[in-house]
Amino acid sequence: MVNQKLFKLRITGLSDVAQLSKHWATHIVSILNTNWAKKIEGVSLLGELLIPSPSPGLFLHRCYFDDVIPEDDLGLVPATLEDIQTILNFSETLTANDNLLVHCSAGISRSTAVACGILCQHGLSPQQALETVCLIRKRASPNAHIISLMDDALKLRGLLKHTYTTFEFW
Repeated sequence: MVNQKLFKLRITGLSDVAQLSKHWATHIVSILNTNWAKKIEGVSLLGELLIPSPSPGLFLHRCYFDDVIPEDDLGLVPATLEDIQTILNFSETLTANDNLLVHCSAGISRSTAVACGILCQHGLSPQQALETVCLIRKRASPNAHIISLMDDALKLRGLLKHTYTTFEFW
């Protein structure tokens, strides 16, 4: 059973961000690829349409890391514990009146892992958090490295990692 005092949550990829940021979200965790971040340094029309910008009544946390694990060594940038801690600092004051949108490029891996951690931060067990994320995002496949970082940041002593490794997705 989901905590009735919990904020409302949506998880998406870039395709739905513009619409949800304008008409639904009060808070957004925007997880962007590092190569995407380089592309939007010079703001393009596409960037303006897809990537939310802060506005009155809309709180935004933007972070830049790729959908990899450190062992991949592909020249991409994995999330760090510092990245995760800043996300958790941003989300710690969410209330039942808030609408949280978490997005990455596809809404499948980084965003679902981050959402799991934020749900645990707000009192859900790792099992409840994973179930909730899978109800919201049917194709969820949380990034294992981010799950591990969330477990460490939230001091869950391996419970989120273990639940993740035994959880049956899809």
